[in-house]
Parts: sequence; C-alpha cells; structure tokens
Amino acid sequence: MPSNDAESYLDHTHLTAADFTAFEHLLAAQRDRRPFTDSDWRLVLSSSAHGGDGRWESTYALFRPDGAFSNPSPDDETYVRVYFDKNGRALPDRPHAPGPLPPFAAELAEHLPGWTVQASPLAPGRDLAELRSQAWGWGRLPWNTASAPHTALTLTGPDGERLLAVRTDEDAPLLLGAAKPDDLPDYDPQAVHPPALVVLPADVPPATVATEVTTALGPRCRQAAWLARTSAATHAINAIRRLGTAYIPAPGDLWGRGEIGSFDSLEARNRAAWPYAETLVSQGPYLVADIRSAATIEDHLNPAIGLDLRRLHVSETALNRLREVRDSWWDATAGTTGFHPEADQIRQHAEDLRNAEAWTESSRIADGPITALATHVTRRIGLPAPDREEQVKAAVARSGHLPGQSAPVPVPAPTPLRPDARHPAR
Repeated sequence: MPSNDAESYLDHTHLTAADFTAFEHLLAAQRDRRPFTDSDWRLVLSSSAHGGDGRWESTYALFRPDGAFSNPSPDDETYVRVYFDKNGRALPDRPHAPGPLPPFAAELAEHLPGWTVQASPLAPGRDLAELRSQAWGWGRLPWNTASAPHTALTLTGPDGERLLAVRTDEDAPLLLGAAKPDDLPDYDPQAVHPPALVVLPADVPPATVATEVTTALGPRCRQAAWLARTSAATHAINAIRRLGTAYIPAPGDLWGRGEIGSFDSLEARNRAAWPYAETLVSQGPYLVADIRSAATIEDHLNPAIGLDLRRLHVSETALNRLREVRDSWWDATAGTTGFHPEADQIRQHAEDLRNAEAWTESSRIADGPITALATHVTRRIGLPAPDREEQVKAAVARSGHLPGQSAPVPVPAPTPLRPDARHPAR
C-alpha cells in the first residue's frame, strides 16, 4: 500500500523481516558484482553519499516489488525506498508522530509568540534523511541516516521562517541554523548565502535562544529566502520577455528556422516557456505577499511606486490563473497512463493547451511590476513590518494638520503697488 508521503513509496510498516533481509542481500550482491535474484523484490537503483573528506554519510536504494506488493498494471509502478548503514544493514523506516515537547522546547515556545516549535521524529532511515535535507547552509552535518542526534526541533515563524535547533548529545552545545523554506527554488549559490550556523552553549537559557531567533537568525533566513525567490522569479520573467521577441516563421517560410532566438511554431515557443511559468507559479505568491507587507504609505503616495502598487493586483490575478491552468492540467492528465500512441497524443494535446494558456498569463506577469517592486522593497525584507498607525501619524505631522481638521488656509501675499500708486494724480 502506498505511504502518505509525497513520493508514494510503500510504507515500511507493511514489510516483514524477510523483506529487509532480501533488501540487504540484493544490495550486497550489487556491491560485490555477483548475481542474485529474489522472488519478491528487484533492486532498481542505489546511491551512496560521501562528504568532502570521502567519509560515508548515507546510502539508500529503491526496490520494485515483484511479489505480493506488485501492482497488476505494468504502467503503474510502485517502489519502496530503504536506507542502509555503512555496513549495508537495512534500516527500519516507520513514520511516527513526534513525541511530546521536551521541557526546554516547551519553555522556548513560550518565549516565541507567533512561532511553532515541534520535535522532529528521529527514527533511522527516512526521518533522519528528511532532517538532513531540511538543513540549509549547515555544512557538514553531525548526524546521518543511521545515527540520530539527541534532539532536533523545527521552529516555524509567522512570516514563513524555518529554523532547526539540534543537540548531538544531552549535554552538547545547541546548534541553531536555517531550514530550507517551503518551495525553495534553485538559486545561484554565489548570490544567495543562507545564514551561518550559530553554536550556543549547552546551558543556554530558552529566552536567549528566542532572542537570537527573533532578532538575528530569523530575519537573516527571511532575507536569504527572499533573495533566492526574487532571483529565480526575475530569471523566469527575463526569459519570458526574451521568448516574447523570438522569431516564429509563418507557415511555408523557411527563413530563420533553426536560428538562435527562433522557433518553428508557437507551440514550440510556449513549450520552452513552460518551465519559467512553473517558477512563477511557485515563487510569485511569496513575492506578492512580501511586497504588500513591506510597502509603506509613502510608497503608495510616490507617483512611480504607487502606480506599480496599484497595478500589482493584475499580476496577482495572472498568478492565480496560472496556478489554475497548472492544476487543471494535473487533473486532466491524472487518469492518463500508459505509453501507447493514443495516451501520448492525449498528453501532448493537454500540454499544448496548458502551454498556450500559461504563455498568456506569464506574459502579463512579465509585463507587470513585480520585478520593479521586488527591487524597491528588498532592503526591508527581514526588518520589522512598518506600523501603519505610526506611518499615518508621521504623514499627518508632515502635512501640518490633524485628521478632521481643515487644512490651514494660506494667507495671500500682498498685492504689489503699481508704479504710480505712491503718487496719485492730482
């Protein structure tokens, strides 16, 4: 039976000791380059990760069931993912809900209003592998898929900040670092630098940890995530703008075909644009939300920035429509399986329709103000949100009168006398 994780692997709770033994034998045979088969399982692939110094960190393998778990449809394949220790022993992988918060975590949560603090599950295998995948900018990690740290906490902030707090042993220092934000895009590692890991003393009080989280590490996480998102979205928008100027020959016109910056058809151009549309779907809503949060009253009064802010809803509508296009395509093709010609034609037609609609909405976004507004507010990301009431008071003070009062009527300047007014005619 499929598990409830995003990749729909078989849940290990349905496996037996004999299955784990088969996994170990199949992996050992592959490592030793000797033949070995099992009536219930087939090894599909395996991968081992090593650190910069060559030390083993983790090994996992995918197995396809050929026996009791096999699916009767050859087009609907299901796999099981298994992690191994460095000696090739299969690790149990039984997902379970985190236990109650330890006293330190409970007290930390009290000092972090608006944040959630959760204990991470630490079962060998998938739990530890997922914990490793969450660490962002940590460098060498002090645990692997077989050896768990003593404690791991996930801290989630009100503005999407995500941090990890880890103790390797009961009396070890507290390691506090960033966790990967949701939907983190691919980014240029030279342009985006996740916050550096913070090492706190073993006896650090929760109040001190909370201060570090809210005043330093949390804001730096927001800044790094913002830079990654704006970098990816800007790259996608620039690519769509370039594609909008691509040459597409008319039917029968061979000039320009195959040249750089040209496409044989609109369908080919739209197909090339789809990956950038996907980036906008995933990153655009985050940018719009942060732009609205960081915008000030002065921005709305600024003739140039204010106009862009008033146009932002057009881009937001296009983003929502783009997400609907993607979701409709997912729903339309979910039941189309197999690799026969009819299924391929259906999938190709659905993709062409998706790409055409996505191109229209993506072009509206590329012509909109998102990139200009993102550049304008970048320096504010991670800083405390502006207080609207204080902004109003400041604007009132600059205007020189209070709400509800009429603005002071300016006293007209005295009318200058005519040259002959001083000496009236006699």
